[in-house]
Parts: sequence; structure tokens; C-alpha cells
Amino acid sequence: MIRTSLDNGLTVIVHRMPVDVAAIYMFYNVGAKNEYAGIYGGSHLVEHMLFRKIEGLDKSIDELVEGVGGYFNGFTNYDYTAYVEVLPLESVELGLEIESKRMVGALFDPGEFELERKIVLSEFDMNENEVDFRLMYRASMTAWDTHPYRYAVIGLRRDLNKVSRDELYRYYRRYYNTRNAVLVIIGGLPEEKAIELARKYFGGLGEGGDAGSVEAWDENMPGRVRIEIRAPPNESPRLLYAIKVPGVHDIEGFREVVLFDFVVSGDRAFAYGLTAREPMAVPRSSRLYRLVEEGLGDVVYSYYEPTLMNNLYYVIVYGVKDPDKVVGKIEELIMERPSDEELGFARERIMARLSFSMDAPSKLGQLYGLSQLFTGDPNAVTKAIEDATRLGSDEYMDFASKSLSSPIIITYR
Repeated sequence: MIRTSLDNGLTVIVHRMPVDVAAIYMFYNVGAKNEYAGIYGGSHLVEHMLFRKIEGLDKSIDELVEGVGGYFNGFTNYDYTAYVEVLPLESVELGLEIESKRMVGALFDPGEFELERKIVLSEFDMNENEVDFRLMYRASMTAWDTHPYRYAVIGLRRDLNKVSRDELYRYYRRYYNTRNAVLVIIGGLPEEKAIELARKYFGGLGEGGDAGSVEAWDENMPGRVRIEIRAPPNESPRLLYAIKVPGVHDIEGFREVVLFDFVVSGDRAFAYGLTAREPMAVPRSSRLYRLVEEGLGDVVYSYYEPTLMNNLYYVIVYGVKDPDKVVGKIEELIMERPSDEELGFARERIMARLSFSMDAPSKLGQLYGLSQLFTGDPNAVTKAIEDATRLGSDEYMDFASKSLSSPIIITYR
């Protein structure tokens, strides 16, 4: 792997793999954390607009990429927005051309803007119809008062309805620039050639605009919170249990989260490649599955995704009949000291998942890009994951004890 910077500040990471494709990622250090009253959800709407008309491209992005047998996508998070193309080697320059023009040439056609606004609002409605989304959103609203992670990435309906094309265009021009971006090229292209092409397509771009970096901060949890929500008769009763865990800005804390996750939930993909992030049904080998084995719930999910700042780790139990017993059992399972055998199994799973997360250009590119944005080092996240396997039962117990100090518990029945 080689990391370099162009004269205009663009960070470029290249890595050769013995494959006949290349994954091209462009990460921007802008997401929900950069939004403000009036444009909550704007980062995601901007992402939608950047799949519309781009100056200098004679066809739509889907026509260009699919026309050569490639794949493309984009995604927005609290901390970043990213775009990816996976292309045959002979079409690598197409992906670089798309990303260089996308950075400066999105037109934000007013008619297309209104169409994308409707599409995003329909996504908002879909999320609101999902019980788990509503419960996790209620938990985040409880955990924070003014923190950037308070609202969901999809934003607020009132802002999505009212935000203007011009305001979001200014937001795009403010944050989409070379000094606020990371370009990752991974695949069969020789590293020297990849850097040469990066200079060809991005070296002539100006460096104006702002950085989206923010100083990591947090708000104190409100203490142990219990919330009861009445569910309609046709909805499955469930319980959400949320604890706050360290973000990647606290790299030692992140290592502890990794070990905790694999002991309690039993599994987790570190890079999602081209798949969506969804809550994970815990495997039968996990501690949390004992809730099902003991008849306290029908299905158990957990949800955790690394973020820059501290965030919530969720456990959701379906088919709950006795919420108090479920809460007591979750806390008992978390506070159980792991045996040497259990730690060994968790360590094996961590390394297996890390290997799986690095075996394809699309997944490795995501790890490199996120690590660079979060830490300034493309290898820091993978090193922290490896280091998690060196932690023992004492570190686990210290972390578990701190994590259980202020849970948020929501019963839906």
C-alpha cells in the first residue's frame, strides 16, 4: 500500500491486488456531523444529486459504469460521504473521470433537485415505518441534546421539505474539494500507474473549500433510562437495550469495543464491501443467543458501526414477554467474565472477519478510506482490530462495567 498527497491536498491511497478489476473510492470528510438547523439530512440529499447531471459527462453515471460492466454506489454516514465504482481494469480511467468531475461539476438542476427531494422523503417515510429505526432514533434523541449524532443521517422531515437547491449547492461547493477528500484505488492496477492516473485526473483541480473535520466531543448520558412505548396489536413486542461505546477517535477504546462485540454478539463484518449496513441476527454461538435459548425472546439482533465519536451499541430482542427478565439477563451476560476458551474463540473470529474484510478491493478500499478519515492513518483501524485480540478478561470486565453505567432501555409492547 502507498499513501501520497497531491499538491492540491488530495490524499491518494493505492494498493495492488492480484485481480482483474479495480475499486475506486472517493471519501469526503462531510456527513451528518457537519449539518445545522435547516439542512438536517442535506448531506444525503447532496449525495443523491451527485448521481444526476455532471458537467463534462456526456451520459449518466449509471449508463457510463454499467455500459462497461461495472458497479457503482454511494453512501452517507454521520462522518463521511463516499462514492465507489468497481470496474474492469481497462475502464479504470472512467471511474477517475467520473469522480474528478463529480467533485467540481455537479449541476444541481432545479427539476432534478425536486425529484431527488421526493425520493429522499420517500426513504424517510420508509424509515419511519420501521419499528427498529424509530426505537434507535428515540435512543439517540435520549442520549444527546445537541450532539451531531442526535438526529438520524436521513435528517428531519421539516428540513428536507424546506431546504433550497441553492443552500445545498453552497454546502456541496464548501465541502467537496481536494483537501477534504481521500481517493482510494485498489485492484489489479500497478501502484505507480494508479498514482500517475490520480495526478492526471485530479492534479489540476483547485484546493478551495473547507475541511469537514470536527473535534471529537460528547455529552454525558442521562443515567439509567427506561422508556415504555405502546405498540399496536399487530406489531411484535420488543426491547431495545443501548449503551454508549467509544468512537475510533479513542483508538484504545475502539479496541475494547471490538473484543466486547465479538464476546457478546459473536460476529461482525468490519467492512461491508458493496452491501448495506443492517442490524445483525446474532449467531447461536454468541452470548446474546442465550436469551432465545432460555425463552426470553424469539430473535436477538445487535447493531454497531464504527464512528468517529462515541456512539450507541444496540441490542434488540423480539418477542419479549417479561422485559425486566430480559434486561436482567442482558446485563448478566455482559458482566460475565469471559473464559480463556471464550476469549480464544472471539480472537479467532476477529481475525477471520478481518481477513474476510480485506479479501476484495471493495472491502479493503472501505477500510483504508475510513481509517484515513478517522485517524489520518489508513492502517490504524486494521491494526486496532488486530490489537483487540491481545486484550484479556480484565480489560473486558473493565469495559463492560463502564458501559453498563448508563443504559437506555426502551420497551415496545
